Amino acid sequence: MNSLELNVKREGEYAFWSWNLKTDALKLGTTFANFFGCSADDFPSTFEEAKVLFTKKDLQKITKAFQDHTKSEGSTNFTAETSHHTINKEDYFKLVWEGEIIQWKDDKPVLVVGQARRVLEENGYGLSASERADLFKKLMNHLPDSIFFKDKESRFIAINNACAKKFGLQNPKEAIGKTDFDFFDDEHAQQALEDEKRVMETEQPIINKIEKEGSPHSKEAEHWASTTKIPLYDYSGKVIGTFGITRDISNQRKAEEVLKKKDATISRLSEQVPGFFYLFHYLSEGKACFPYASAGIRDIYELEPEEVKDSIEPVIQRIHKDDINRVIQSIQNSSKNLTTWEIDYRVVLPENGLRWVRGKAKPERQPDGTTIGYGYVTDITEEKRRFEHIARLRRQLQKVIDSAPNLIFVKNLDGEYLMANKSAAGFFGRTPEEMVGKRDVDIGVPKDKALKFLEADKEVISKNEPLFIPEDKTILPDGTEAWHQTIKVPFPDTDSGKAAVLSIVTDITRRKRNEIELRNSLDIIGEQNKRLKNFAHIVSHNLRNHAGNISMLLSLYDMEESQEEKEELLSHLGAASKRLNESIADLNEIIDQQYKKSSNFKELNLQETIERIKEILTTEILANNVKFEEEVPENLSFEYNPAYLESILLNLLSNAIKYRHPERKPRINIDAWEENDKVFLQISDNGLGIDLEKHGDELFGMYNTFHGNENAKGIGLYITKNQIESMGGSIEVDSIPGEGTTFKILLK
Repeated sequence: MNSLELNVKREGEYAFWSWNLKTDALKLGTTFANFFGCSADDFPSTFEEAKVLFTKKDLQKITKAFQDHTKSEGSTNFTAETSHHTINKEDYFKLVWEGEIIQWKDDKPVLVVGQARRVLEENGYGLSASERADLFKKLMNHLPDSIFFKDKESRFIAINNACAKKFGLQNPKEAIGKTDFDFFDDEHAQQALEDEKRVMETEQPIINKIEKEGSPHSKEAEHWASTTKIPLYDYSGKVIGTFGITRDISNQRKAEEVLKKKDATISRLSEQVPGFFYLFHYLSEGKACFPYASAGIRDIYELEPEEVKDSIEPVIQRIHKDDINRVIQSIQNSSKNLTTWEIDYRVVLPENGLRWVRGKAKPERQPDGTTIGYGYVTDITEEKRRFEHIARLRRQLQKVIDSAPNLIFVKNLDGEYLMANKSAAGFFGRTPEEMVGKRDVDIGVPKDKALKFLEADKEVISKNEPLFIPEDKTILPDGTEAWHQTIKVPFPDTDSGKAAVLSIVTDITRRKRNEIELRNSLDIIGEQNKRLKNFAHIVSHNLRNHAGNISMLLSLYDMEESQEEKEELLSHLGAASKRLNESIADLNEIIDQQYKKSSNFKELNLQETIERIKEILTTEILANNVKFEEEVPENLSFEYNPAYLESILLNLLSNAIKYRHPERKPRINIDAWEENDKVFLQISDNGLGIDLEKHGDELFGMYNTFHGNENAKGIGLYITKNQIESMGGSIEVDSIPGEGTTFKILLK
């Protein structure tokens, strides 16, 4: 479909005029010629000649407006609106005439002057004649409703495709000149003829008339239609026929018949059920009705269904004055948000007096923007009385509950407290009355914790079984810790019948503190045992290295014949002996300080410590021609347990030598650096390496060996890992079998 171009008309086009009533001379500004699409020479020069530009009705409006202006002697404005078409009758427009008598003689008007303003189409847009014709053609071809035009004899002068199809014609032109008697039975055709005559005579349209159409050519089921007929005028405003639109509503009529049958069934059923069913139509704020109400409304409101068919007001008058605002607000909210309407409220009836009712409805938005609700209202007075009886029992039970030391309370699934005993209220610094209606966040509980409590309550209701919470910690306003144990059970809220949760909270702070003290004591004992065990490993492992080194130096000394070599060995023996004494001194210091790690810290220089370890391993280094490559800052110092640091370095360096590759000279790389107040150490070798896929999980285990070395005890890496971690560090390893191993250590 091609789009239609809209021609924007300029607003504010004025044309000036003057009329001499004595001579009938009429002067029209040149802009009038533009309005009517002609030259100024073709325009009339007298008012009598100008009457052809107006319809009969517009002339009457102009005349009346001038008469009113004259009678008021100018106090009433002269203004009128008229409709016109251009000379070629392609375009139509409106003019607003405004004027004033400026000359009088003998109390009679002589000269009138004013202006005429052309009025734009709605939104400032208009269609040209060709565009309107194109639009009319498209509408005629595509609208599903039957459209027809008839002359004054009710003969068809034009119909659309839908109407032709309805008449069983191949082409709409086939209907021209024919009447309804050619397509319908005589009864329907005669009624249509009378309707059209009345429309033309009175010029009053017939809107949406429901009628049964009967065709003498069809044996099909009857057809129902909704028909609108309006007068058809020519350009001068003269009635020349009728124009109509007919919509097939056969399916709608069938649906209405089915609905009537269903309504009858529902009515019979509703008579057997207490309460009443209804269809509620919310039109706008303050305007609603019950298009359908079952007979049960007589029992609920003591009203007849007909009384509420057009207005809800009779029902509103029955609602208790203290509940009416709440009920109206709930109806408006439900209709606006399309949420289920459900509410309990009181009504005051002429015969039965005060009653409680419960209403429920499901709203649905309609195409016209209004809301339809399908609902049910029932009497719950007896139910309320039973609840009141239960409430009295509950108040008696409340006295017993308030005397209990436990925190006892009931909350609904919105998290609102329905009741709380004195212990529960006192815990939050409130009275039991102040707790009712509050949520956890309202009484100071953090949002995350309040949400956790609410989720627990919902779990109790969804599973319909108790929930036991063994312990929960609360930080009190004074900063101390309080511990509680809670059991939650499903509990019916006796006021509304909705589910709620009863919670019984027991203070276990004293027991929890005893448990914490016991656990701390066990942790201390465990830590002491761990240190004792670690100390034993250090003694057995580290001193064995010192002793072995001294033993080997003595053996070499006995075998050496050169005095010079013996002196050098004695020098190494002295250094080894010195290191042994230092290790023993460090171990003694650990014992003296009762394994208090904080007292074992000393300021250590990493490079100096590495050099001392290399001196301890001098024999192995010389015997195996070990080469070192070091990147260790000279000034890298930090506080550390000296025995632990010596043990860590001794284990890693001795292992690098012990598990050297037989086919190449050993090379050990030592790198260290400080970053973000942390000390990192990396030791790499080119030795045998370790298959981490096979032994990775066992690498730092006690007594695990991986190369079949007779001297291996399987505790070095175990000790090393424990020492590093006890100082707050960590150790990782990368290794490739046959290529070497790298240990990455965070010392502190």
